[in-house]
Amino acid sequence: MPRSRHQPARAPALLDRLRPGRVGVHALTLVMVVLSLWMMASFVGQIMTGAQLEQRRAALIAENARIEATNRALLDQVEYAESPAYAEQIAREQLGLAAEGDTVVLPTFEDRPASDTTPTPVALPAPTPQLNWRAWIQALTAGDAP
Repeated sequence: MPRSRHQPARAPALLDRLRPGRVGVHALTLVMVVLSLWMMASFVGQIMTGAQLEQRRAALIAENARIEATNRALLDQVEYAESPAYAEQIAREQLGLAAEGDTVVLPTFEDRPASDTTPTPVALPAPTPQLNWRAWIQALTAGDAP
C-alpha cells in the first residue's frame, strides 16, 4: 500500500530495526562498548598501581636516607673507637692506667684493729602458739583499733 504524502511516517518498529543486516552492527557496537569499558577499567587500574608504586618509592627513599644517616653515625663511632684518644680514655677509665707526667693520688684508709672476738649469736624467742580462732579475731579487729 503506497503512502501518500500526507500520511506521517510511522516510527520503525523494534523488529524492523533489528533486520538481519543490522544485527552485525549491533553486535559490533556491543563488542566495542565492552572493549572500551574493559580498557578504561584497565587504565584506571594502571593509574592506581602507578600511584601505589610512587608512594612505595617515596617510602623507600626515606628509609634509604635514614639508613645512610645511621651508617654515617656508625662510621663516626668506628673512627673514634680507632683513635688514640679513645684508647687513652679506655686505659684511664677501665684499666686505671695513668699517662707519663700524671700525678696519681691513692686514697689511704686508717688501719682498724682486727677484732679477735666474734659476736655470739642470740636466739630469738619463739612466738607463743595461739588458737586459730583468736588469730582470726585479732586479724579482723586489727584495723579497728585506735
